[in-house]
Order: sequence, then C-alpha cells, then structure tokens
Amino acid sequence: MNDRAIRRLAAAGVLCAVTFVLTAFMRIPLPAGYLNLGDFGVFFAALTLPTGYAVCVAGVGSMLADLYSFPVYAPATLLIKGLAALLCSLLWRRLPQKLRYLALLSALLIPVGYGIFEWFFFRAYAAADFLPNLLQATVGAGLAIAVRKLTKDRFTV
Repeated sequence: MNDRAIRRLAAAGVLCAVTFVLTAFMRIPLPAGYLNLGDFGVFFAALTLPTGYAVCVAGVGSMLADLYSFPVYAPATLLIKGLAALLCSLLWRRLPQKLRYLALLSALLIPVGYGIFEWFFFRAYAAADFLPNLLQATVGAGLAIAVRKLTKDRFTV
C-alpha cells in the first residue's frame, strides 16, 4: 500500500468517526426526533475524498450513529446518506467551476429518501419529518462547502 492510499484510508476513518460523533452526540432535540450536524460529515467527505471513500464514510458513519440510537433507521441511512454522498461527489468533480454549487441538490436526496422510508413504516411521521431533514441536509451541505473552501490548500488526500 502506498503513502497516498494510507492517507486516504486514514482520512476516511477520521471522517467516518467525525460523522458518527456529529450525528450521535451533537443533537438539537425536536418534539419528534432531533437535528444534528452529521450531514456536514457526509458532504465534507463527498467534497474531499475520492467518491468510493466518500460513499463509505457517509453511509457507514451515519449508519453507526443510527445503530447507536435509532436502529430501525440504520439500513435506510446507509443507503440514503451513501447515495447523497455519491451524487454530491460526482457533481462536484464533473461540473465546471460555476456550476459546482449544483452539488447542493444532492442534499434533497436525504429528506426525499427518509420521506419514502418513513411513509412505508411510519406514515403519519413522514410529512412532519420532511422539513427538519431538509434543513439538516442543506445546512450540512452548505457548511461542508464553506469548510472545504477554507481548507482546500491544507487538506488534500
């Protein structure tokens, strides 16, 4: 394994742990559920790591937090957060500089994905959870883009 692969794997491990901590322990309680900063980790990984690493970090880090607190959501979280990171990473790398902010559209996958999941399992709860999920995802994506701009010269893998 070369030096670059080791750095990428180490960065992925650290970002996975950061995503877990931001999701599981940095909570803002709501009447039903909570808001967290875990989506920052999802989108920061998508903007900094190679796509495959980013998908694993986003899915696994977020899923581990759900296994810790709300296990019924764990499989959906793995899929939803992984897909959001995949789309964000692909858009960020393939679009011209002026269109890169379209990567924020990948944040819409999170409330839509959870809305579909909750509609099948908790029908009454699905509509109530859409706006908090949208807020959480867009704040996380916006913070990730801002931090990425500030750290792009210092954080390379």
